[in-house]
Amino acid sequence: MNPIRRRSLLQVSAAALPLSVAGKWAFAQDRFPSKPITLIVPQPAGGDADVVCRSLQKKMQDVLGQPVVIDNRGGAGGNIGTALGAKAAPDGYTLTFVNQGTMALNPSLYPNAGYKVESLAPVTWLTSIDLVIVAHPSVPAGNLKEFLELARKEPGRHTYGTAGNGSANHLAGEMLKSMAKVDFTHVPYKGGGPAIIALLGGEISIAVAFPLAALPHVRSGKLKALAVTGKQRAKALPDVPTVAESGVSGYEFVSWMGLAVPRGTPDPIVQTLHAAAAAALKEKDVADRLSAGMTEPVGAGPKEFGDLISREGARWSKMIKQFGMKID
Repeated sequence: MNPIRRRSLLQVSAAALPLSVAGKWAFAQDRFPSKPITLIVPQPAGGDADVVCRSLQKKMQDVLGQPVVIDNRGGAGGNIGTALGAKAAPDGYTLTFVNQGTMALNPSLYPNAGYKVESLAPVTWLTSIDLVIVAHPSVPAGNLKEFLELARKEPGRHTYGTAGNGSANHLAGEMLKSMAKVDFTHVPYKGGGPAIIALLGGEISIAVAFPLAALPHVRSGKLKALAVTGKQRAKALPDVPTVAESGVSGYEFVSWMGLAVPRGTPDPIVQTLHAAAAAALKEKDVADRLSAGMTEPVGAGPKEFGDLISREGARWSKMIKQFGMKID
């Protein structure tokens, strides 16, 4: 963005604040951002979170006029990177990628996740995503219904991989096991990318995966899609049934992704960061890439994203207790 244009937008934001706050912000407006911004991604490179953030990176840099540096900090179901982001200085120079796992699941799954949801302030609700259940070609099942029948005949033999204990993929898999009344073993990996690599190598039978990482391999024939977890079939996979269509009535699992900053970051900075992310999501090449990966751009702001986090936290807390899930 033209620096003059960016400065004028920030001046408008400052004018809307109370005088005491506006005076402090006016002093800083010409300086934000005046250096690179770090975007912490609590997953290894190559996973769905990494793909989304790298898709947004260039346009956000153009809008902000400063580099956006992606820092992959995978591990502990996203807790390590999220805790790092929550403890950063509230100055707008550290963004954290957050999702259903880190903001709605982990606080109920882990005795101590290393951070509190309240320590992070929502910036942008980036995407809404259906997951896809994919299998290694050697698995003798052409769809999920056939795989479930196979698993019932061979209880405990088959395995499913996810992005890690407590991840959205993990909960989606446990929901499937419970609702379908089947027994297959969970194998956690340190991110969605490593889980897909393991599946390609035949280490596991299936993976409950985010589509951005999985679909390229489905299209190349290296993996096969058994089902999608949403309420309706995906446009990107029109011939692949939903889990509900596969005999698991009532099953639906939709995930989401977003950006957050440490609590206490000034609102004008939050709004500036949100504007950059929303602009990136509106770029045709970005929107097309995400939609082709069953990942729908949303772009809602801090209020809407905060409301989503609150609703989802309450909902999944009850679900986790229902399934008796806990991670030590």
